[in-house]
Amino acid sequence: MRKHGSQRIVKPKMYTFIAVSILVLCGVGIYALVSRNSVNNEPNMSSQAAIQSNRTYNAYASIATSDIQNVGSEVDFVWNPDEYPIVALVYVNSIDGGRTYSPVFEQYVAPHTYGKMTVRETYRGGVKAGQELSYSRLGGTVSYEDYWKSLNKQQQDKILYLNGGKQPAHKAYVKDKSIDDIDLETGKEYVVFLTPQSSKNGAVQEYVIGGYELGLREAKRSGTELTVLNNKTKHWDKIDDVVKKK
Repeated sequence: MRKHGSQRIVKPKMYTFIAVSILVLCGVGIYALVSRNSVNNEPNMSSQAAIQSNRTYNAYASIATSDIQNVGSEVDFVWNPDEYPIVALVYVNSIDGGRTYSPVFEQYVAPHTYGKMTVRETYRGGVKAGQELSYSRLGGTVSYEDYWKSLNKQQQDKILYLNGGKQPAHKAYVKDKSIDDIDLETGKEYVVFLTPQSSKNGAVQEYVIGGYELGLREAKRSGTELTVLNNKTKHWDKIDDVVKKK
């Protein structure tokens, strides 16, 4: 996957340029050129109960792998970690699910994952240790119906044209994930690069985890030393080599 383009996050919207989106339906490859916004969603009661009881909750765990159709995307973006206003070590309490409709922007957007996380340490920005945050991250598993609604008219028309005017046979769910990206997991600690955003009236607030696999780095401790996983080399780097504190 090429990483020389730009993933620019402009509050309150994050635009990601997807160079090639490939949807394989009944042996037909659908190629699309898309610009999409990131998304916000509210947590459900299951995740709240999990956080209060110090357990984890993963809405994806109830979806059978055999019911999921995978979509791969190549993404162009420039990775500039200094552009992110917040960098923190967090614990992922929950994955509340995936959606394609944003209550922040009140429109259909690319599939995303959303849930709750707790701040362990702060390296940059205004969040504090112990603070519980709502997060969203581009890429997620959604129902096929919701995925269809997230496509623009040109994409829908092309799929219909290639399939005799009908939607092709499909599975119940679609997993939209950038090639080379990693899956977020509950019950783990990560160093994350965040951009805060909120609805116009401020009623809904969230933190977007940016940078795909470069902005989500699994963390582990050995005594007092914290190291983070380089998702490219699979080497564990020292935190001081990853984050420039401000």
